[in-house]
Amino acid sequence: MTQSSLPKVLPFAGSPLDRCENLRRDESAMSAMEQSERALFLPFWRGQVFVMSDGAPALIQVKALDTLSIADPGPVLLGTEGNNAQPWFAISLTEEDAAADDFPLAGLGEWMDLRVAAPLFKAADLAIVGRAAALLSWHSRHRFCANCGVLTTAAEGGIKRECADCGTEHFPRTDPVVIMLAVRGDQCLMGRQTGWPENTYSALAGFVEQGESLEEACAREVGEEAGVSIGAVRYVLSQPWPFPSSLMIGLIAEALSEDITLDDELEDARWFSRDDVRAMLAGTHEHYHAPMSFSAAHHLLKEWAAKEDG
Repeated sequence: MTQSSLPKVLPFAGSPLDRCENLRRDESAMSAMEQSERALFLPFWRGQVFVMSDGAPALIQVKALDTLSIADPGPVLLGTEGNNAQPWFAISLTEEDAAADDFPLAGLGEWMDLRVAAPLFKAADLAIVGRAAALLSWHSRHRFCANCGVLTTAAEGGIKRECADCGTEHFPRTDPVVIMLAVRGDQCLMGRQTGWPENTYSALAGFVEQGESLEEACAREVGEEAGVSIGAVRYVLSQPWPFPSSLMIGLIAEALSEDITLDDELEDARWFSRDDVRAMLAGTHEHYHAPMSFSAAHHLLKEWAAKEDG
């Protein structure tokens, strides 16, 4: 396979870490990695990541952990990097630690929402941080067993939670989301939600429901949100999206109608020409703005705008 034919890796994908699935049941191996002087710990607090003044995600060494109180689920193994198998973990800090004057990183950077920090990170770092954020978010929202209600505990390096009462194992979930451009001739349909930055428009999106194909979800969502009928649908791209944990599935869909009827999910929706989209992506449009550069919607628009038709 040539370089040009390799699939495009979108932001939040392409992690360089080995996820160590074959080691997670080995308690001695897990303990050795967690106590290794080479281990790196990626701190989070309130779902935020600490960003150093140079724009890199902060990493804490094991010797600094003695000064910190790590919240549930404890260190979560993200994987190992390189030939020397350097371990990476994610940790969630308590309120007291993150705000303390003796916090090891105090004065060296600041806590940031991942959406704000994402454009600052290198691609590999963003993939690691994105997975860490999704895993810690899942742990914070699934502390109790969905089967019997008892408090669960993290296991196998944080890749699952176990219920000691009924024996149920709980694993992180990823929610499939279709994100689509409905196109008709040289136009594509985009919308905006209340609260978005002014004059910013994006591809329509929605969760795939049980018993539904991607094509069916695409047609249903576009129909519900904008009242536009959909014909043929083709797959374009995918992206892990850690807000909190989704798989964005990028589609381009043939629009069979043009009249727009809005529901209450969108503040506005309208048709944009290919020239409009190109200007929005370049940041030169007189009125409108494209979605965030690290989003699946942005890359879906780039894919469509680069072609002359379809």
